[in-house]
Order: sequence, then structure tokens, then C-alpha cells
Amino acid sequence: PNGAGKTTTVNLLTGALPATGGEALVHGESIMHPGGMAQIRSVMGYCPQFDMLWDVLTAEEHLHLFATLKDVPAGSENIEAQRRLEQVRLADVAKSPAGSFSGGMKRRLSVSISLIGDPRVVFLDEPTTGMDPISRRHVWDVIEEAKQDRAIILTTHSMEEADILGDRIGIMAKGRLRCLGS
Repeated sequence: PNGAGKTTTVNLLTGALPATGGEALVHGESIMHPGGMAQIRSVMGYCPQFDMLWDVLTAEEHLHLFATLKDVPAGSENIEAQRRLEQVRLADVAKSPAGSFSGGMKRRLSVSISLIGDPRVVFLDEPTTGMDPISRRHVWDVIEEAKQDRAIILTTHSMEEADILGDRIGIMAKGRLRCLGS
């Protein structure tokens, strides 16, 4: 449900919010230690709940920027950007500014950004919210394919989405994990 703590948990695990207590490990590194968080960020992709895109940058420019930040080898940025745009069916609008995109297109761009550079751990916070059913189904296929080589932590309100994509599903309520299993 809303207010369960899903986004707050993701924000803590990605370092968007500082943890004030407790402990969590991501890819074997502690979120409580600055060096650990630096290591986590180096192997992490993140699609926040609310798109963090620049209206004036094109889809292609977004992916080039994030490819550079994720240390994609020089000269490979174009190939990686095109591959990710094709993957989420945005290749035909690669040169269009993100500010002209629909909400669903922005979500697809955010998902592609989270996967650029082949991170070992990917956090997807409600990645398909606002998408039409056909785009949602396609993004599910992209996420399912991406699961093969990495850990993906996904939040959703949709039990259908959780059932299709989740190998293990946790249900949160009032800031606590209430159950975890297949």
C-alpha cells in the first residue's frame, strides 16, 4: 500500500537518504559506511519513482551522460545508448527532448538509464507506473531479460507485476517487511 515504506527503503539502499540506524548490505557492502556506499554506487543502477530527467536533453543525450558516469568505455557510448533505446522502444525518438515525452515514455527512458553500463544491482522503484498496458508488458520483458545477469530490486503496487517479475516477493506495510517468499 501507499506509505508502506517501499520508496524510503530504496532511497536508503541507494544512498539517496542517509541511514540513521540499522544495517543493510548491498552487493556485500554496508550502506552505513561511506566507503561501502561508494562501492555500492559503482555497481548500481537506479530508476527512481519520479523521473529525474532534464526536459531539454534528448533521450540519446541522457543515455550518453549516464554512460559516461557509469564508466562505459570511451567510444562505446553510442552503441550502448542505441542498444538501450531500442530495448525500450525509444530509438525513433532518440533525438527528441525528454520534455516532449509522455509519462510512459519518460518511465521507459528512466528504466533504460538504470540498465546502462550493465550494473550488478538495479533498483527499480515503480518502473511501469503510468504506462499503457502494451508498453508495461514490453518493459516487463526487458526487466525479465535483465534479471539474468544481475540482482533487481523492484517496488510495485501491482501484485500481477510482482508475480510475473519476482523470484522472491516481499510485502511491506507500515515500514516493516511483513512476509517474504516465492
